[in-house]
Amino acid sequence: MANYLYANFLENKKVYNLAKAYWGRLLNSVLEEQGYSHTPYINQLQGAKKEYDGNPIFSAYIPEASRAIRVIQVDPKEEGDDLSAWIDKIELNQTSEQRETEELVLDIKLSKGARNIAEELMKKWIKKQLNDSIIDEVLAQHSK
Repeated sequence: MANYLYANFLENKKVYNLAKAYWGRLLNSVLEEQGYSHTPYINQLQGAKKEYDGNPIFSAYIPEASRAIRVIQVDPKEEGDDLSAWIDKIELNQTSEQRETEELVLDIKLSKGARNIAEELMKKWIKKQLNDSIIDEVLAQHSK
């Protein structure tokens, strides 16, 4: 069994915020190599109340690459794989115009191993070296 990071993030708002910040630091380190920036694109407020459900725990639009990343962090006790990923198309409002943008979605139970794979996928995504078949290859390679 993997050693999960921020395992009780759904029960503790402080831990949730630490996990969210963790994703921001990870993406900043990935983007730093390219000199890119990011901004959040999903408002996590329902009414005036902040959502703490992990979907998403983190979102980022990278204007220099015209790409988006959404991280759905899942409770480690849930059934299923530690990491799955897919590419989606979303409508974003950037500079008062709406446009279709490709989004990498990471559905993850956060452990060091899953984090390393997520980082690899993020790097490939930002460099536009990722599609569905490459995602499958990366996930298969790490499941051995």
